[in-house]
Amino acid sequence: MKINITKDMARFIVNEKGRKVICIFEGTRDLFLDYARNNLKINPNCDATYPLLNTSKLHDKLYMPDKFVGTASCHPDDEFSVEKGKLLAYSRAKDKIHISFFKRADTYVNEIDNMIVDAVDTLNRYGSKIEANTQRRHAKIEEMIGIPEDEDAV
Repeated sequence: MKINITKDMARFIVNEKGRKVICIFEGTRDLFLDYARNNLKINPNCDATYPLLNTSKLHDKLYMPDKFVGTASCHPDDEFSVEKGKLLAYSRAKDKIHISFFKRADTYVNEIDNMIVDAVDTLNRYGSKIEANTQRRHAKIEEMIGIPEDEDAV
């Protein structure tokens, strides 16, 4: 599950006088949603797909920032290099994206697991009630038509 983040997706701001390079990634929210759909095989807006699961708050938990920034500042005693600064700023911004992506993907998987457990518990509770009601109805019918409870008694 690799996230394809390249330098050509970044915008760089170089301040040679301030000896600083800034790397900005924008549009990461859509990148995350594409990643979630294609690699995790999920739809973050899955209310209609999984009606038994309460996903109304899930989308909020998956909110991905649309912009990540990495900076590199050169120490006054070091020689300033635009290329090294770009590489360092890019690496820092990319690390922030990866951390955010996987944190949200992990949150999504955990939330879905919890929802499935809750849905199964709900179905089991209803199943137990249905079984109990069915047994009561059968007993009532048997009583009404006079079927003995013990078939050996016939």
